[in-house]
Amino acid sequence: MLDAHCHIDAPAFDADRAEALERARRAGVRGFVLGGVDPPGWSRQAALALAHADVHVSYGLHPWTVTAAHDDARLDALLADLDAALDAPEPVRPVALGEIGLDRATAAGKRSTARQERAFRVQLAMARDRDLPVVLHIVRAYGRALELLSADGLPRAGGQVHAWSGSPELVPRFAGLGLRISFAATVLRPGSAPARSVAAVPPDHLLVETDAPDQPAPDRAGTRNEPAFLGATVACVAELRGQTSDAIAALTERNARQLFGLREAA
Repeated sequence: MLDAHCHIDAPAFDADRAEALERARRAGVRGFVLGGVDPPGWSRQAALALAHADVHVSYGLHPWTVTAAHDDARLDALLADLDAALDAPEPVRPVALGEIGLDRATAAGKRSTARQERAFRVQLAMARDRDLPVVLHIVRAYGRALELLSADGLPRAGGQVHAWSGSPELVPRFAGLGLRISFAATVLRPGSAPARSVAAVPPDHLLVETDAPDQPAPDRAGTRNEPAFLGATVACVAELRGQTSDAIAALTERNARQLFGLREAA
């Protein structure tokens, strides 16, 4: 298995980060792709990737970070920081640009619509310039995101819609653009949009993730999520697709390694 999106660098893991990684490895997780949120997070990710060969990083400005920027001058400074970080001569190179996108779940997010869309488009251009896959965060804005992606275009490397929450009908439209569809533990909720979408995803576009420490499984609501719990999502996806857990674990790991350009685990 490969956790295609998590935040093991988050402060929630400060007390036991190494132990959480080891628990995940013992559970069969053979790689971790960290979602980028803001400049301090990129630095934490780089330190982790230097210490752990199975940890990989992506840098980007999360829609919440964009919303919190409050004005165009601050956003411009953050975008300049990202541009520099992507090209910095460091031993750790990002495998993707993200997480980026649109989030209309809150009143603040709705008020920052124009700023979010500008940041999204600028970051898409950065990814195209470098042919880096993108990691997309889309909440209650699938239609508008599809419009912008169709108008501006994706990098040739494609990308990932992380923690899919769209309808099954939208799956082929996003997959048709070259985007992989990634499922978190929300798929364990029977009848949810993610659960109903699983069967619609082409095999070579399927990914799994934890988004740890966020999005715990329903039976762990209110607790910290961990990459070690990825197997529950794999098992659910396997059941919904009529396949074995081993087959889904191997398929989604292969897809993630192909998307992010990762070598096979030893």
